[in-house]
Amino acid sequence: MEGRKEVAREVVVTIDSHPRWLQLARSFVERSCAESEIEPSVARDLVIAAGEAISNVMRHGYGGDETRPIRILCRHDPIAVDVEIWDRGCRFDPSEHPPEAPDHVRRGGRGLYLIQATMDDVAYARKDGWNRLRLTKRLPAPVAGQ
Repeated sequence: MEGRKEVAREVVVTIDSHPRWLQLARSFVERSCAESEIEPSVARDLVIAAGEAISNVMRHGYGGDETRPIRILCRHDPIAVDVEIWDRGCRFDPSEHPPEAPDHVRRGGRGLYLIQATMDDVAYARKDGWNRLRLTKRLPAPVAGQ
């Protein structure tokens, strides 16, 4: 089958929580999607959501401490793309904080809304001192004959 690669793959990178690494994290998600031939609109949504989530970890989860670890995992298979963001910051389950519509929040407070609006599934878990936020975007079915 031509088009999207059929193998499941996983790539992981760990960065410090310094804001200078935010663009690298976004580029990592974008490049990971490109390597698996993920449609640009899907990749764009994942980059937006992951960037917002990582920025929130830096700002709120770690309270601006620029030396803490953030692990970013990209997993692709023929059905979906997952981006997992792992951190050791304070617990924050987005399902307990329903996002407000963008016209009702202060400037800089639209991250949760963007994450929920662009992803098909958002799952949070905390285990052994690590927060794990899994962002999932389902892939469109391949068109027959392509």
